[in-house]
Amino acid sequence: PPSETNYPELNSKQVIPDPSKFPEWEKNMNSWGNAMINALYTISEMLAVGLGLPVQCLRMKIKNGPHLLAPTGSDLKKYGKLGTVLAGYHYDLNLLTIHGKSNFPALELWLKNDRKFMVSVPEGCLLIQAGKQLEYLTGGYIKAGFHEVVVSSKTVEAINEKIKMEQSLWRVSSTFFSHAASDQILEPLGKYALEPTALQYEPIEAGEQVRNELKEIALGKG
Repeated sequence: PPSETNYPELNSKQVIPDPSKFPEWEKNMNSWGNAMINALYTISEMLAVGLGLPVQCLRMKIKNGPHLLAPTGSDLKKYGKLGTVLAGYHYDLNLLTIHGKSNFPALELWLKNDRKFMVSVPEGCLLIQAGKQLEYLTGGYIKAGFHEVVVSSKTVEAINEKIKMEQSLWRVSSTFFSHAASDQILEPLGKYALEPTALQYEPIEAGEQVRNELKEIALGKG
């Protein structure tokens, strides 16, 4: 985290479970988290080039950001009924979200044409999703993608296969949310500042944008 920030509550220390109960937690999470942020640095440069922006501009936005590595688990023995919503319809408030292939399919995305489809991540690949902060920086050219996690017929098929093999029915996803540094300004960059939609994205500090988003979903103060 940065040495000084106007948003100390968004740049808190890592949350580490009791080492006596989870001795490998810190080592494993730091290893995965560092791999994810390094991948995102490369991806941010590739994205900037693709958008016709200076190669370092997105990377510099996420440098020293309050990134969040958030492994989640769902017990499909208890919540494996067809149609069960594990994470409701939403978009990510950060800049870029990255995660690997989950051990159970359940993530569904919406395209710009409102078509929904189930995500299939090839082995050895990572999935990248655009968040609200990237929407700001591109003046709406790239929209924050809506998605949900729900038990589908494919999830049920995977559950049945795991039962046959006597394997765990916990669905695990280790998702990394990269954020713009809290004191960085979010506003349309370069040519995207000239787009008609840019007027909808007034300059705002990333920390304030996060505060506002958390208030909207009743997770923030005020």
